[in-house]
Amino acid sequence: DLYTDTLPPVVNQPIVLPKDIIFTEIFADPTPKIGLPELEFIEILNRSPRVHNLEGWQIMDETSTLILPAITISPGDYLIIAPSANEFSTYGQVLGNSKFPSLNNSGDQLVIRDGKNHMVDSLVYTDEWYKDNDRKDGGWSLELIDPENLCSHAENWTSSEDPTGGTPGKQNSV
Repeated sequence: DLYTDTLPPVVNQPIVLPKDIIFTEIFADPTPKIGLPELEFIEILNRSPRVHNLEGWQIMDETSTLILPAITISPGDYLIIAPSANEFSTYGQVLGNSKFPSLNNSGDQLVIRDGKNHMVDSLVYTDEWYKDNDRKDGGWSLELIDPENLCSHAENWTSSEDPTGGTPGKQNSV
């Protein structure tokens, strides 16, 4: 007997492991303007060998949650997440969303959760991570130094050395 299969194929989402997607840059205090747009952002990096669809993923701080829409991030790629995409469109792949969590200048807790509510990455940063009193007063981002050294927290972050104040969408200056 012949049978016509009318069901669409099921495409399995790749398994998400802890630290597949990580925070790599935090721009909590854009004032005074050094060179980057005067708008907060975070940057994430796909460290895994798989493309991930971030639909339903969450970016959270201590007081708010941003639910991500359908957007993919390929292996080795960065995604800039900000309140508005227009200001960062020339820097790389960007997701603008008005529900972007407001980042505390002196420090905050940030969490990435996948669509199944599993924690993928988290950190608690402080302005001491700048390791530079002038730069912690604004206009400079915090950059992850080594994306393969994920056990160090404060020691693995420092202020950007890029003359514009940060490196959204590309490898960090440090």
